[in-house]
Amino acid sequence: MTTFRNLIVAMAASALAFVPFAAAQSTITMSATYYTIAAGDQDMGHLAAGAFSNEVRSTLGTDGLPVLNTAAFGCASGCFTNTPLPADLTAGGEITWWSPGLNRGGSGGVSDVVQTGTGTITLPFNNTSFFPPNGTGPNSAAGFQAAMFSSTIYVPTAESITFNLGSDDVVFVYLDGTVACQIGGVHTLASSACTSGVLTQGFHTLQLFYSDIAPTLAGLTFSITTSGIINPTPTPTPTLSEWGLMLLAGLLAGAGAIELRRRRHAAPLER
Repeated sequence: MTTFRNLIVAMAASALAFVPFAAAQSTITMSATYYTIAAGDQDMGHLAAGAFSNEVRSTLGTDGLPVLNTAAFGCASGCFTNTPLPADLTAGGEITWWSPGLNRGGSGGVSDVVQTGTGTITLPFNNTSFFPPNGTGPNSAAGFQAAMFSSTIYVPTAESITFNLGSDDVVFVYLDGTVACQIGGVHTLASSACTSGVLTQGFHTLQLFYSDIAPTLAGLTFSITTSGIINPTPTPTPTLSEWGLMLLAGLLAGAGAIELRRRRHAAPLER
């Protein structure tokens, strides 16, 4: 009997050895799509100077793009009025710097936006020479860099998220389709930190829209401050602690069955 108990203790210790080593927080990554806007586009180098926190509306438009926050597109208060206003817009006010198909900012109403590549970025992101193509080129004034980053994140417990932004020029961040932080206008590298409301446990979408819209400089920095959000996998996998507990449960169940069998066999001998 003593030998059996020692075996159970050893098995339990082996299983529990996994428990302290829960899977480490994953690196947050975002898919990236890169665009180049033509140097002669009607908006490039022709928009309001300054850093603004009200350039786009609170939700994305029907085509999934930021909507200019003016009275013409539904703004009732705190509207963006700094002129010249962006003109590369859809009929519903969506800014088209991130859409080769919707943009009509070129001569004769043709698109001035070209998609140049895709990739993956890792947070924190820091590129203070964000020139085309794909944020890797020289400052040649041959075009303007635009980019769209997107990801699905998992929030393990209800909490708020703080977004840390720096941009030259515009950057708009959306959480679950609602703007969470924005720096609009034409300016040198400007920074902002914005904290979300308390997010529910579960999956949330994150999108960032960036565009350089004036010559000389271009840059973007982006990071998230949080206690533990992660990029989810398509099929959630147990942490090592969960594997350890499941292994322990299985071992104990098996050991219990063995002990019950032993007692049944030993019962006639004990009479």
